[in-house]
Amino acid sequence: MDAWNGSKANLLAVVRLKRNRTDGQLAATLLGHRYLNQTNLEDGRLFRDARGRVFLYLSVPMGRYGGARASVNVVHRIYVNCTKAASIACDARMGPARLLTYMGSLAWDKNWVPWNGTSLMAYSHYGTLGPHSVFNWTSYREPVPHTGFDYVANSTTLFSRFKTTYGSLVHLSGGTPAILEPGGQSYLAIGHVRVHPGCLHPAAIPGLSELLGPAVRTNCAHLLKLPTEAKESIPFHSFAFMGPGNRPLKHYHVDYSFFIYRFSATPPFELTHMSHGILPPSPGHFGITFPIGLERFGSDYVIAYGDADQASKLMVLKRGDVERLLVPINLMERLVRSYSICTLPFPNTNITGSK
Repeated sequence: MDAWNGSKANLLAVVRLKRNRTDGQLAATLLGHRYLNQTNLEDGRLFRDARGRVFLYLSVPMGRYGGARASVNVVHRIYVNCTKAASIACDARMGPARLLTYMGSLAWDKNWVPWNGTSLMAYSHYGTLGPHSVFNWTSYREPVPHTGFDYVANSTTLFSRFKTTYGSLVHLSGGTPAILEPGGQSYLAIGHVRVHPGCLHPAAIPGLSELLGPAVRTNCAHLLKLPTEAKESIPFHSFAFMGPGNRPLKHYHVDYSFFIYRFSATPPFELTHMSHGILPPSPGHFGITFPIGLERFGSDYVIAYGDADQASKLMVLKRGDVERLLVPINLMERLVRSYSICTLPFPNTNITGSK
């Protein structure tokens, strides 16, 4: 939101998380930060290369939506220097940019997916995520330019069915770096789901509330009756709605949420599972909850995400809950028309912080 309003506001932060073994509460300590205001660095993803070095993936969009648009995809080495004095203090800085060159197309979607601990990266096909297409950059210090993909997993028709069913109403895309799961047989990542706000909020389309009634919407089923050409051309508009206490609020012109997906750790890296959409609670529900980070935390997972393009937050999911949310790809293909987005029942706990 700061960037939209003309200011640059980015923080590169070093945060330590610790969990209390008694009550499970998380404590976050800020060990150091660097304020970056010379350029706009939205949607960065931190990951590690094959040698364990920390890098920041960024994709800077160029051009306008709806017209000729491309992304300049780069990685920066991140240097973290920590000193143990009275308390630990860490300084973080960015190294020079290394260009990730893919000459096969102009990338409309900037959400490519680095795989932690490797030189592999998945390319997001805008709108459908798949087929699962993979680059091997060999080294992030000197990335090898590409004219095509090193691997393409093309055995599922799920993504073409998404496109045929929803048109522009639903887009699937990459989100967080992928991490190797216990056992080493598969990777897990969190993508984002982008849906027309009329799917979840009838107020987004004048007259729709009167036709549909007050029931809560969790999917786009009521808009699937539109002709194919309408699903491609339906306008995306911000809209006003009344929040708690009759407080007027504004909603972004799309709804963003998460989805979890799993793919094989062996070539051609087939996608095997994915979840329905997951929407964490968001004060004011501006419409954007955008996943950018994923790490294992003991037996659980920590997801880092942006809320309303204004705050960075952390969410913890138990491994068992992740397993319950994942659906085999062949079953999800049969459920495409009922693909839903639901809020998880979060426990009433908080992360305490210092500094």
